Amino acid sequence: MKRLVLLSVGVLALTGCSASSSSVEPSAPVTSSGPAVSGPGEYVFEVGGASGVVSLPGTPDVDVAGAVAITGAPEPVYVSVAVDNRNGAAEVMPGAVNAYTVDGTKITYQAACQYLNTLDDASLPVEDGNKIIAAFNKVNDPVSVGESRTVTMVGTEVVPDDIVRVTVADAYGDEVQAAKR
Repeated sequence: MKRLVLLSVGVLALTGCSASSSSVEPSAPVTSSGPAVSGPGEYVFEVGGASGVVSLPGTPDVDVAGAVAITGAPEPVYVSVAVDNRNGAAEVMPGAVNAYTVDGTKITYQAACQYLNTLDDASLPVEDGNKIIAAFNKVNDPVSVGESRTVTMVGTEVVPDDIVRVTVADAYGDEVQAAKR
C-alpha cells in the first residue's frame, strides 16, 4: 500500500511539473497525422496597433529586381509584407518572414535591404553601384506611424507547399505569429 501511495504522489508531481513548467509554444494545430498544413497564401498579423498581410510568394519589387539584374545574382524568391500602420503606436520594420514546414525546417526570407547588402557590386561601374544604393535606400525605411505600404522580403528557397506556421520578425529578431487568411 505504501508503494501505491508513493507512486500516486510521483505521478501527480510529474503531471503538475509538466503542466506548469511548459514554455513550448505550439507551432500549429496538431491532428492525428501531424501539424495542419496551411501552405502558400496570405497570412495576417498584428503588432503594436499595426496590421499586416504576408503574401507567400509575393510580388517582385522593381528596384530590387533591377539591382539583382545589374549584379548578375540569381533571381531571388519574393515575399510581400503589406503593413498598415495608420493606427500603430510605433514604426514597424519587418526584418524577416519565417516559414516553418512539417518536418520543422525554418525557411527565412530576409528584408530586401539586407539582401542588397550581400550583393557584390565592387567591380561594377559607379552608375550601376549608385542604382543599387538607390534601391537599398528605397527599401531600407521602416513603415512610419500613419503610413501604409508594402515591404519586400527575399530569399533563395522556393515557398514550400507544406507550411505549418509563419512568423514575422522585426529588425531586432522578435517574432509575431501570423495566421492564414
